[in-house]
Amino acid sequence: MPTNFLSDEQRRRFGRFTEDPDEGQLAGSFLLDQTARRRAMAARSARNRIGWAVQLGTLRCLGTFLENPEQVPAVVVGYVAEQLGLDPRRARRVRRG
Repeated sequence: MPTNFLSDEQRRRFGRFTEDPDEGQLAGSFLLDQTARRRAMAARSARNRIGWAVQLGTLRCLGTFLENPEQVPAVVVGYVAEQLGLDPRRARRVRRG
């Protein structure tokens, strides 16, 4: 997405969480309706279920996806995981080997 029309500060903040969302922001962007919960729960693993829902909310909140989806605030992961009835610790990367 072109960002040359943004100031340096706006470019630095674009597509990133600069602070934890407050309760209103969480409810406004990360509250899952029945359809979103159903789609998230169709993913294969708990990590993917949480990740799908976090990415949906991130798109709503920031207007874009995160370059690195693991850079989402823990409060967001917890809020989404609770709605899905999942343990937020399941969102962590599984190490292999």
